[in-house]
Amino acid sequence: MNTTTVDGATAPSLRTLLGDTSSQWAALARGEATWSDSQNSCIDDILDRFDDCPESLRDFDRSDWVNLAECYTYNLLDRWDKQREDIKALFDDYCSAIGATSTLEALEGETIEDPEDMAAAIVNHAMTWAARCIAQELWLE
Repeated sequence: MNTTTVDGATAPSLRTLLGDTSSQWAALARGEATWSDSQNSCIDDILDRFDDCPESLRDFDRSDWVNLAECYTYNLLDRWDKQREDIKALFDDYCSAIGATSTLEALEGETIEDPEDMAAAIVNHAMTWAARCIAQELWLE
């Protein structure tokens, strides 16, 4: 069992917490991902980033990926270039959840002046959505 130390007390890691759930990402958290839908590299990045501080995922209820994890546009664009298919899968899920029928509808209110702005906004929404979904599966509130 992976654990982290928080204020001298031992707490389970994010991978341990998620692995103990019935989440679609539990197998990935346990290192047992065997079907393609559970092999999203972006989810794996979230698990790595927040493994030792799972409670930090609760912050995504009040803020977004840009403000909590990757504050530089070049990081978002690098993620877009390297993980486009996984980002698109998460963004499509986000669009379905909010009832958006197009990318533009899902990005309403964003300042989009060029294709890089759109890519960065898509990454921000997709990663924020993924972090919120993981948190919601762990702490049904």
